[in-house]
Amino acid sequence: MAQPASPRSRPGAPDLRTRSGAMRTALGLARCAARSGVRVLLLGETGTGKEVLARFIHRESVRHRGPFVPLNCAALPETLVESELFGHRRGAFTGALREHPGLFVAADGGTLLLDEVGEMRAPLQARLLRALEEGRVRPLGGLAGRAVDVRVIAATHRDLASEVEAGRFRRDLYYRLAVFPIRLPPLRERREDLPALVDELLARHAVREGLPPPAIRPEALDALLAHTWPGNVRELDNALARALALLDPGEPLGPEHLPDSVLGAEGGLAEAGPRGPLREELARVEAVLIRRALRAHGGRRAETARALGLSREGLWKKLRRLGLAAPPGSPSTAGSESGGAAR
Repeated sequence: MAQPASPRSRPGAPDLRTRSGAMRTALGLARCAARSGVRVLLLGETGTGKEVLARFIHRESVRHRGPFVPLNCAALPETLVESELFGHRRGAFTGALREHPGLFVAADGGTLLLDEVGEMRAPLQARLLRALEEGRVRPLGGLAGRAVDVRVIAATHRDLASEVEAGRFRRDLYYRLAVFPIRLPPLRERREDLPALVDELLARHAVREGLPPPAIRPEALDALLAHTWPGNVRELDNALARALALLDPGEPLGPEHLPDSVLGAEGGLAEAGPRGPLREELARVEAVLIRRALRAHGGRRAETARALGLSREGLWKKLRRLGLAAPPGSPSTAGSESGGAAR
């Protein structure tokens, strides 16, 4: 049997470099799973990159020349999921105008990803269990089954063990799927990877838009690091795509380009834990509060100073000390006192 190539030796393999200990553990397990043919269960919150890791396992396995076929079980009604998985004969149900072989057949010789498998209801769970046990699938409306050679990777954001205890997921199917479980950590548990992720995602979106990757201001990176990212990498990707759309050519990415949902977390900096001496931490919090006040008052410094209980000169000194003052003659400086809103 041919041995799988190393991650860097196969064209198209995703870049999964990481500084996070938890993510390194997940990648190590993924490499072990790729060398074998066992079924894998990927566990983790929505947006943690379960499909990316499933593709990595497929590309590093002996099945890499076969198809990789994903199905999101939560994206379709259960009747359609059944038809998508197992196929149907023409006339099997209303609207079945032509024969459909199904995704098990489409993935023959390769890998089938069952994303959000925890959303399956009991009847479909039973059909899936039988297909896994027999290695055969029978289309809806068909009499004969067909043998398939498919490696199944399942993924879910649910705690399937708890779902089993609650009677919502079949115990026998759980043990069929969870031969090799791998947990992906949420982004809040791998903050050390965030700067590199930001660079990678910004570069990807910039290439798509035909633009050079923008620089990112330190206070914007601080805001990104302070956010807890409940939507994980998917939320980060969306926030950066939006920010890039707001940027003028050559303009660095600043906090004013980030969504309010991200900036609203800046006040909870304590959740991220201290990252430096107390003086630096206090300056960082002070910068967050001043930026928030500037946004609330449309960038008008006189109103911002009054709201903060400062003189205009005192606010200006703080802006300069904290690196928040725009260079003289820049668009953000011009008009800030005359009522023009900063971006």
